[in-house]
Amino acid sequence: ARAAQLALRRRSWRWAAGLAAILVLGVAIGRLTAPATGPRVVTVERSTTARAATYQAVAGQHFDRVETLLTMFQAEARLGRPDAQVSNVARSLLTTNRLLLDSPAATDAQMRQLLEDLELVLAQIAQLSAERGMDPTALIVQALEDNGVLLRLRSAVPAGPRAGTQGAL
Repeated sequence: ARAAQLALRRRSWRWAAGLAAILVLGVAIGRLTAPATGPRVVTVERSTTARAATYQAVAGQHFDRVETLLTMFQAEARLGRPDAQVSNVARSLLTTNRLLLDSPAATDAQMRQLLEDLELVLAQIAQLSAERGMDPTALIVQALEDNGVLLRLRSAVPAGPRAGTQGAL
C-alpha cells in the first residue's frame, strides 16, 4: 500500500512539473514574440495631459467656490460685519488654494499670480473671527476692488455649465 501511494505521489509531481514547464515555455515564447514598441512614451504623454486637464478642472471648481465666497463676503460687508461661517469657508478654500499653488501641474504664470492674490485675500478673511477690536472688513473689500481680484477670477472661470468636471479627482 505504501509503495502504491509513493508511486502515485511521484506521478502527481511529474505531471505538476510538466505543466509548470509548459507554462514557463508559453510565457517565454510570448515574451520573445511580443512587439518591441514602447507604449511607455505614449502613457507618459497621456498622463501629463490628463494631469493638466485634471488640474484645470479642479482649479475651475476652486475658482467658482472662491468667487461665490468673495461675492457673498462683499455683500455681507456692505450690510455689516460678516459672520464666522465666512471665515470657516475661507479657511477651507485657503487649504485648497495652497494645494493648487504647490501642485507640480501649476505651470501657468497668470494662474499662479491669481492663486497668490487669492491666498492673501482668503487668509485675511479667515482671520476675521480671530481679530478683536479692529474691523478689517472695509480694508479687505477695498483690496479686492483695487487689485481687481474678482474680475480676474471671473475671467479665469469659463462661462456656462461645467460638464465632466464632477469627480475629476
